[in-house]
Amino acid sequence: MAATAAVAAGVAAAGAFALAVRWQHVLYRQPEYRAEPLAGRRLAVHATAAAVLGGAAVGLGFRPGFGGTATSTLTALAVAVLVVASSTDLHRRLIPDRLMYPAIAGAAAAIPFWPERTFGEFWLGAAVAFGIGAALFAGGLLFGALLRIQETPFGLGDVKLILFIGLVTGWPAILSALLLGVVAAGVPAVVLLFARRSRSVFSYGPYLALGATVVLLFPGAFGG
Repeated sequence: MAATAAVAAGVAAAGAFALAVRWQHVLYRQPEYRAEPLAGRRLAVHATAAAVLGGAAVGLGFRPGFGGTATSTLTALAVAVLVVASSTDLHRRLIPDRLMYPAIAGAAAAIPFWPERTFGEFWLGAAVAFGIGAALFAGGLLFGALLRIQETPFGLGDVKLILFIGLVTGWPAILSALLLGVVAAGVPAVVLLFARRSRSVFSYGPYLALGATVVLLFPGAFGG
C-alpha cells in the first residue's frame, strides 16, 4: 500500500509540475517575459523534464521508510520550489522574487513541523547558506568585472535560492547540498571550457536544486 501511495504521489506531482512550468511566466515581473511564455519544443522539453525528474523525486519522498507524512509532504513542497526555480533559471536565467520570497517565508514557517530536527540546525543552516550565497555573489561580481562581462555566474536569485535550501536542509546538510550542486555545475563548466567559451555563464540554479534534492531525499547520508 505504501509503495502504491508513493507512485500515486509521484504521478500527481508530475502532472502538477508540468502545469506549473506551463504557467511559470506569471512569476516574472517583466511584462515582456510574461508576454512570451514557454511554447512549442522548449515548453515540451521543460515540462517533460519537470514532470519526470520532479515526479520521481516526490515519489521517492513518499517511499516506504523515508519518513512520516510531515517529512514527505514538506520534502515534496521543497522539491516543487526547486523544480520551478530550475525551469525559470534555464528559461530566462532568472529565479523570480514572486517564487522565492513566499518560498523562503514558507520554509521558515515550516521549521517547527520537520520531525527530528532542531530549530538551531535549521537557522544555522540558513545563516551559513546566506553567508555562502553572499560570498558567491560578491565573487561573481568580481569574476564579471575581470572578464568584462555584464552577466555574472551567481546572481541575487541564486543567493535567495541558496538561503531557501539552507532553510529546508539545515546544518550541516546545507554544506553537502551546495557541494553537490557545485560539483554538478562543473560538468557544463568543463564543456564550455573545451568549447572555448570560457567567458560564457550558465544557470547555476538547476545544479543547486539538484544538490538540495539529493540531500533532502537521502538525509541520513548527509547529516540531515
